[in-house]
Amino acid sequence: MKRLLTIGIVAAALAVVLPSAAPTAGQPAAPNGATGLALTNAVELAWQPVTGATSYAVYRGSAASAVTTLVSPVGGVTGTTFTDTTAVNGSGYFYAVRAVAADGAESLNSLIVQATPVPQACSTGNAIVLENCYPGNNPWNVRNAATIAAGGIEGYATAASINKGDSVGLKVNSADGSTFRVEIYRTGYYGGAGARLFSVISGVAGGAQPACTTNATTTGLIDCSNWSTSLTLTTTQDWPTGTYAIRLVREDTGADNQILVVVRDDARKAQVVYGVGFATFEAYNNYGGKSLYDFNSTGGVTVAGTPRAVKVSYDRPFEQPRSGLRDWYTRTEIATVYWLEQQGYDVSYVANTDIGTTPTLIQGVKAYISPAHDEYVSAPMRNAMTAARDSGTSLFFSGGNEIYWKIRFENGPNGGQNRIQVTYKSTQSGSADPSGDPTGTWRDPNGANAPENGLTGIMYVGDNDNTYFPLVVSAVEGADRVYRYTPLASQPAGTSTRLGTALVGWEWDARVDNGQEPPGVKTLATSPVTGELIQNNGANYNPSGSTGVNMVKYTAASGALVFSTGTNHWNRGLARNAGGVGDPDARIQQITTNVLVDMGATPQTPSPGIVLDAGADP
Repeated sequence: MKRLLTIGIVAAALAVVLPSAAPTAGQPAAPNGATGLALTNAVELAWQPVTGATSYAVYRGSAASAVTTLVSPVGGVTGTTFTDTTAVNGSGYFYAVRAVAADGAESLNSLIVQATPVPQACSTGNAIVLENCYPGNNPWNVRNAATIAAGGIEGYATAASINKGDSVGLKVNSADGSTFRVEIYRTGYYGGAGARLFSVISGVAGGAQPACTTNATTTGLIDCSNWSTSLTLTTTQDWPTGTYAIRLVREDTGADNQILVVVRDDARKAQVVYGVGFATFEAYNNYGGKSLYDFNSTGGVTVAGTPRAVKVSYDRPFEQPRSGLRDWYTRTEIATVYWLEQQGYDVSYVANTDIGTTPTLIQGVKAYISPAHDEYVSAPMRNAMTAARDSGTSLFFSGGNEIYWKIRFENGPNGGQNRIQVTYKSTQSGSADPSGDPTGTWRDPNGANAPENGLTGIMYVGDNDNTYFPLVVSAVEGADRVYRYTPLASQPAGTSTRLGTALVGWEWDARVDNGQEPPGVKTLATSPVTGELIQNNGANYNPSGSTGVNMVKYTAASGALVFSTGTNHWNRGLARNAGGVGDPDARIQQITTNVLVDMGATPQTPSPGIVLDAGADP
């Protein structure tokens, strides 16, 4: 069963983009949602069903203008998927799907799908190992993200995540008369390339979308759910779970942009689940001039008493690919994903917001990895992590500033479920959340009054946006088993070791004696830092202070291990991000391996030099 993942691009008058010409009387509509998956000596196509069609015909060609060879069986296929097994590795093919009526009348072509089959270098291993045996494609990241006024393109997906076999809509904004293509990449290791191209949908008609609705002087909400859907991406059961970077490219100007979509695998329990940090991405997203922050919000003062919004919408593009703001997947998270897949972990992916609506996604697995800078967390999201821990799932908090702001969700103005993220931040300024559900800091005694260290073992203490610091491990701290197979385990008494130069940044956590720590928290690192220190439960900052940043662990009553790095830059020690920024360190990689092994997750393709416990060998 496939569901809808749509991308909005055209003006309201254009509605859903199908072929350029309208069907004639008695002719079925052309299929929407045609999407391809390049495999070995094969290409799999999928599309949305057409009312009145009794079958479908799939055509292939060597150019978009010459898709004339029937490759589906004579008489058509009755389902909405087809695999072309006559394709040859290394050859590029162009496909179109036509709906067929009972009298044999065929529709116009679907949008054209281009795909190139590629050889797979292995035939055994878990799903992630097998997927990464395909060659990758580079460059794949955004490289010319311009404003609309400067010839750019932008868009968003109608869902942060979908289950494999479902579909999603894309809503895209560009310029009337333009066309664009959609390049579908799955991110991972792929021999160091960082992503693999599944297929390209070309010749999509562009258009100017209507103005988004705004509430600039009350909540600050900017919502673009009134945009029309430009096209649909249709997945199948063969699509691997992962984070997909959808690249939009204008054909006339070459400008590009990016949409993120997570494909889940709800039917399978992997050893590890990784939660992509959509809630934090959205909090910092200032598309249209409003985010949950003053530093990048403009326009009128809201009920916050400042320009920042108290409500932000997922029904609008993310500004980060254009602004370069660091709170984005390709800057703060992809290094961790790259490393996990390089090592061959059995990992599946969800949007971190998914765990609040479906907490079972992280139950019955070995470990849940919270993303770097998992700052914005709702009560159901936190409850899901707590319940998972209490049922035996280990938690790996890979960043700092975790579980800091309490949020809640509302449905969008056009009915989209949980598409509005609400955070009044009354701890800081402005009025309280009128819902009666406080949305300030989790630690605020006048609000949630549930400090985050009750789950993570540490809590946010400060930041420094411009200066980063080494991770420091003393000989006493190095005696813990997380440091086995590293030189940190055998330091002379009274000494310490500095790891890297920027592994502690830009926001950091520490142990706090507030009576909320779980039993048995153990300090694993203490790194001196200077910068802004948080005061009064998040109401303000001391602009110039010094403290020690901690890395910790503890074992819950269920036997689950909870590990917190205390720094947003832990991922830098694993690999470089999409911009080449990082500080890969074999010691950080070994420590991460040790922690995951202790959580019950083992790599199938560990890098040379990684040492596994005898009983944990793949």
